[in-house]
Amino acid sequence: MAKKVHIPLQLIIEHEAIPKLYKSPIGSWIQGARILLISGSGSTRKVTEKISNAIEGYASEVSVLTCQDNKLDTINDIERQVLEDTPDLIFGVGGGKALDMSKVVGTRSNVPVVLFPTAISSDAICSPVAVIKMMSQSTSIGVKMPQAVVIDLDVLTSCPPRLMSAGIGDLLSNKTALYDWKLAHQAGKEEMNTFANLMANNAVDSFMNLLNRPELNQSQLMKVAAEALIMSGIAMSIAGSSRPCSGSEHLISHALDYHCGAKALHGEQVAIGVLFSQYLQGQQEKIEKLTPYYEKLGLPTHYADLGYTREEMHRAIVKAPSMRDRYTIFDEFNLTEDRIDRIMDEVYPDQAKNRYCLTGLSVG
Repeated sequence: MAKKVHIPLQLIIEHEAIPKLYKSPIGSWIQGARILLISGSGSTRKVTEKISNAIEGYASEVSVLTCQDNKLDTINDIERQVLEDTPDLIFGVGGGKALDMSKVVGTRSNVPVVLFPTAISSDAICSPVAVIKMMSQSTSIGVKMPQAVVIDLDVLTSCPPRLMSAGIGDLLSNKTALYDWKLAHQAGKEEMNTFANLMANNAVDSFMNLLNRPELNQSQLMKVAAEALIMSGIAMSIAGSSRPCSGSEHLISHALDYHCGAKALHGEQVAIGVLFSQYLQGQQEKIEKLTPYYEKLGLPTHYADLGYTREEMHRAIVKAPSMRDRYTIFDEFNLTEDRIDRIMDEVYPDQAKNRYCLTGLSVG
């Protein structure tokens, strides 16, 4: 039986995407439309101004609201303003919080959303999921997919390289997440959507294959990483859940958030979690190790480089299986505290420390 899947109508990833908006495939949407820009704060405001300048004279009205956070109260306040004077389109501009805010408000007010990521720090740039804060805790909720995603590579060039590293960490986790999904299916816990599986795997493979090219440059890296993260988001939409891109490695990251102070970016924590998950999965069958890609890209290989102590990392691994009701590699092992300690010694040796500088991504 066929399933109806919602995906963006347009995807634009190129240099000077913002100045050329009116000539782009979404140019006809802008003409005569009332457009609300929901913007992140700080440096994002400069990008918002560029978008506003690019569409003035084409849109009938352009207004801007700034979101300082992704708390429920902030969402309710912006939604109230949207419902009082409903626009034709919402343009979400910024990082994860602003994009998630835009998706939630657009879904609740039934207004189409176009996303303008200023960084590709996670697969949130195009996914049917948004993270909001409720009672000081981060919670994932279902939202409508954006109608379009516009990524100006010139904007990405100026964003902190650490955000790009986090996005790649989130992308590489497709490998461990898909392994966990296969385990859940084999255990009779979940259905497997093979099309979503294929898309999520091809997304990360397309990026990994790019890294083997000798002529690789930063612009190519950003473009393919953005495409892969968007494909991952669409895979989640097809699956109807985050399963294709979120497994045991994400449970570790969630535990670091809830129990250890959320000291690093989501994708950085996921990258650290991938190393532990891969170790366990490698005990069952031979799998491709991702460590060489970490070394090539300068991704974090030790929790200490993200500000966590050994005790905190140990606690996160202990707590990870209980973070949500999801069958993963954790359910295939009896992980005593002593065994976790021994695995941590292998996965996170002392020589893996001080490799991640929190500022950058290297290529080649």
